[in-house]
Amino acid sequence: MAFDTLKDNYAKNKIITGIFRKEAIIGPFSVHLDLTNKCNNDCISCWSFSPLVGLSTMSLETRRKQLPYDLVIGLINDLHRIGTREIYFTGGGEPFMHPKAVDIMEYVKKLGMRCDMSNNFTMVTKEKAQRLVLAGVDNMNCSIWAGSPEAYEKTHPNKTKETFVDLEKKFLDIYEIKKKYRKNKPTLNIYNVISTKNYDDFDNMIEFAFRAKTDGIDFTPTDIVPGKTDSLMLNKKQREWLIDKVKNIWPKFYAWEKKYKHKIVFRNYMQFLRRLESNETEKGVYDKSIIGKIPCYAGFTFLRVLATGDVNSCLKSSRIPIGNIYEENIKDIWMNSRQQEFRKHTIDYDVDDPYFNKIGNTTQEGNGCLYCCDNLGTNLVFHDLVQEKKKRITAI
Repeated sequence: MAFDTLKDNYAKNKIITGIFRKEAIIGPFSVHLDLTNKCNNDCISCWSFSPLVGLSTMSLETRRKQLPYDLVIGLINDLHRIGTREIYFTGGGEPFMHPKAVDIMEYVKKLGMRCDMSNNFTMVTKEKAQRLVLAGVDNMNCSIWAGSPEAYEKTHPNKTKETFVDLEKKFLDIYEIKKKYRKNKPTLNIYNVISTKNYDDFDNMIEFAFRAKTDGIDFTPTDIVPGKTDSLMLNKKQREWLIDKVKNIWPKFYAWEKKYKHKIVFRNYMQFLRRLESNETEKGVYDKSIIGKIPCYAGFTFLRVLATGDVNSCLKSSRIPIGNIYEENIKDIWMNSRQQEFRKHTIDYDVDDPYFNKIGNTTQEGNGCLYCCDNLGTNLVFHDLVQEKKKRITAI
């Protein structure tokens, strides 16, 4: 999360003031927007489209859901009015499956907001890439899950080795387009979900990020669907092998830096190691060591709007939506009683609070935050900011 402009910093300071007062006085800084549930990939660890999951987590009817263009534009306008600074396109599906995806991203940038996204990069043509560069789209998190054609094929059953080769060309295309127009955006970050299908491709993944001229790389262990994708969880031996690889990657990392005359950032190095080293990693419980040690600020910083129109308070609260944009204005949803209840429980976080049994993916039991908190990065950013303000107040 970046605070690049005066408006970003204004929103940040308003949010922090609201956290101290325990009441929202500005809209969410970042809103994750699912344009569509349609997808052209069947990533093996996906909660929605993995062949191991089938239709158990998302029905055929829900898979077809897509937000109308006019509704999306109205929503973005409303969010801009209440102070939202970032729209992050993500979803139960692939954002570029929406026929107006690039038009919508261009509109976000015309309003002066940050535009970020998760995508599988397979649908980024040269024409789309040029439009994204010229629009000033800020960042693209690209789910690749491989550093070799063989690993890509294993983690994407409906794709081929040739698809992976084509992805490298697409990355280099956008790199050249940025050079042509003397732009440094969008930054390109590769996101890899690690499972039994690809953990041994770790070195290749990092070298691929250098070779494809990307800006950074992220890793996370797979977030399993209990009873469905358990076979993808690393066992102790595999996990220890990978931990050793991660800890000793730096000589190779700097060698690739010299070889390709290019620099990338290992963006979540410590978080990835912490999750691998968790005592309950083999159960899919990654964040138990940190959840509850700090408050959760998602109720003041974040919303997610699904392709169904449902609005969620955090990335794992799909079982307790707080409203629907087909029925209610986003400003009213942001201030309604269900969102107020979420703020109350999360800002004074108690891991034993039964409220959090409603958080988490549908087949998980108990406090779902402990499995894998997808809002953790933002929470850590705002926790540091809150602590800084507390120190300044104390010093006065």
